[in-house]
Amino acid sequence: MIFKDISMESRELLNPYFDLVDYEACEYCFNTLYMWQHLYKTGYYIGDGFAVIVAEYEGNTFSILPLAKKEDMPRVIEFVVDYFEKEQKKIYFRGITKEVVEFLKENYPGKFNYTEERDLFDYVYDGESMRELKGRKNVKKRNHINYFLKEYEGRFEYRLLDEKDFDACLELVKEWTSNKEENGQVDEEMEEELIGIKKLFKNYSILKDKLKIAGIFIDGKLEAFTMGEYINPDMALIHIEKANPNIRGLYPFINQQFLVHEFSDAEFVNREEDLGIEGLRKAKLSYHPVRFVEKYTVREV
Repeated sequence: MIFKDISMESRELLNPYFDLVDYEACEYCFNTLYMWQHLYKTGYYIGDGFAVIVAEYEGNTFSILPLAKKEDMPRVIEFVVDYFEKEQKKIYFRGITKEVVEFLKENYPGKFNYTEERDLFDYVYDGESMRELKGRKNVKKRNHINYFLKEYEGRFEYRLLDEKDFDACLELVKEWTSNKEENGQVDEEMEEELIGIKKLFKNYSILKDKLKIAGIFIDGKLEAFTMGEYINPDMALIHIEKANPNIRGLYPFINQQFLVHEFSDAEFVNREEDLGIEGLRKAKLSYHPVRFVEKYTVREV
């Protein structure tokens, strides 16, 4: 069995298989897999009515949930298990749902260890609440936005971005990274994320049928940008959000405006995981998620 690298050429091949599933986790989206392919060496195999995605983490091959109809899942999981055994590798799944964990426990008793990965849980929010920011729980967000609106009245512009704006986006990422480094908040994935952002920019002419990119300019300078798409008809997935941290209210403002203008009918918003980073967890919890997309790691005993 030969796995091919996920690339722009595989997009049209894989999209129909993403349409077979209703997974809400950020991993089950072509742009997510493509953005991080260079880091995880992500590959795919297309079988009879299904697709299998494999990748590498810390030198070990793993699979995420197969892309298949629910009724086909038992045979496809068996296919993946057989693949690992034929390759003489320990069976290893990541990003697995609670439902599939229960299936594995029932059908493969004693074969696996199961780990709840709290640091990788995706945060899911109520779309209307994120757009309107009503109620006492959102008073701090409204205060920050009101400060921004008053302080920069007549000086800011929100709009969708395209190729002519991407150099300014990359300059903003550079400034954002420098600020993080100055404050001792270096994240080893920052450089990998930048590579991923550049890949999405390079192929935007193709990806723009789903991917939306927007920014806020102040006095003509780009000070914030964000990227997202619909992962399913009811849910927006936010991939990237960068803003000048020295401008009060800018983060909550672009967060809100992106949803108001580009995802006005999204019932839910997935803002991905916190990776166990304390500041990121605090920020994501401050928006009061309605639930988490729980993820489990499954490894052969």
